[in-house]
Order: sequence, then C-alpha cells, then structure tokens
Amino acid sequence: MSKNHNEDTRVKIPAILHLMRLDYEYVSLKDTFYDKENNIFTDIFKESIARINPNLSVGGITRWYKEVALSLENEDLGKVFFESLRATADKKLIDFENPL
Repeated sequence: MSKNHNEDTRVKIPAILHLMRLDYEYVSLKDTFYDKENNIFTDIFKESIARINPNLSVGGITRWYKEVALSLENEDLGKVFFESLRATADKKLIDFENPL
C-alpha cells in the first residue's frame, strides 16, 4: 500500500471531484488569468456580471470590478463586499432570482 498520502490526495482532489459532480466547473490556474491580489478570475467575473446585468456597459463592468477589488482590501472583514453581494438595486453580483 502506498504511503504517498497528502493533502492533495486526501482533501483537494476528492473535494474537486465532489464539486464537479454537483455541476461546478473546474478552472485550472494555468489555463486562465486571475488577479493575484484578490483571487478573482477577471474574465469569468466580467462575463458573469455582463450576463446578470445586461444594462451595464463594458466600461461600467470594468469600473465595478475595480470597486469590488478595492472593497476586498478593506479592513472590515468583508462587510462592504458582503453588502454588495446582497444588493438588489441597479447592479447585482448574484442573481438570486435566477441562480443558474
């Protein structure tokens, strides 16, 4: 029996496989760009925001990305970011009415 058990074999890979069975999509770090300051996949973020908020322009989405990234740098333990998740006004980060 192999003794090469580590965090990857015991935790990470089983968790990834379980989430993929629940229809989550695995995104490899080597296949995409992400902002290392806040761990946001910028392309996925912008595409998703455009789909959820069709009234926003490309410039508006870029500005909003900068706002979200800045809110993650606050020392408020994520309070500002959490409030933006719950917002239902003119811009939404999550479409709670149509989650898929």
